[in-house]
Amino acid sequence: MPEGNTIHRLARIHNRDFAGRRVHARSPQGRFAKEAKRLDGRRFRRAEAYGKHLFHHWSGGLVVHVHLGMAGWFYRYARRIPEPRPTVRLRLETPSVTTDLIGPPTCELIPEFARRALLARLGPDPLRRDFDPDRVWEALRKRPRRAIGDALLDQRVLAGVGNIYRNEALFLTGIHPLRPSGRVTAEEWEQLWRTLRTLMRRGVVQARVRTILADEPANPMSGRGPDDEFYVYQQEICRRCATPIREFPLSARRMFACPTCQPRR
Repeated sequence: MPEGNTIHRLARIHNRDFAGRRVHARSPQGRFAKEAKRLDGRRFRRAEAYGKHLFHHWSGGLVVHVHLGMAGWFYRYARRIPEPRPTVRLRLETPSVTTDLIGPPTCELIPEFARRALLARLGPDPLRRDFDPDRVWEALRKRPRRAIGDALLDQRVLAGVGNIYRNEALFLTGIHPLRPSGRVTAEEWEQLWRTLRTLMRRGVVQARVRTILADEPANPMSGRGPDDEFYVYQQEICRRCATPIREFPLSARRMFACPTCQPRR
């Protein structure tokens, strides 16, 4: 599933392509046909990302809410525009660019109050300017026995963080994923959220999820080289200390931790 950095990057692309322009909209698949007809020819105001949710704001107060889930994606064409595939839920067109949305579990036309209600159910988004780490800290304090690795994946606590970023951020801050949230200090939380913001911002710019810095050396005993993407996610040996990585399920996802760099204390 795309993490928050991908959704923010898509919002940037859609703002660049469509913001301020009148856009043609249609639904070749037919499942969004009535809604597309209402949008067709309207002015595209702006795209907005919040966590793993994308919102398209149109003139007249109309809002399209998209959640890509596991299989959804936007396909962009600037030249040689193909005929739409039968699976295209929504096609957006201007004279210079065409974008097709395929396979999202959620693509709906909603009023503004519904958008606000949805955002009210989500935790702060680390990639937004209005991110409030104190809100997340308060949520962690309310359930002190909950594993910090589980809490980070809860979109009601922190919006946009996915499995890769929770694995990598916990490693970089030396926190074991199973440590109770109540045993994470304020200083550790500050370091953790700053690390998450840094990694996710880098992901927006890079258009990929790669957490290892290019100039960071690897322990020669680990057998890992400069082309590595991650520190512990889906890895067998710790890049820094060459200790075997431990894998276990958490929040119905795969969790990875180095028992040396992330002692469970």
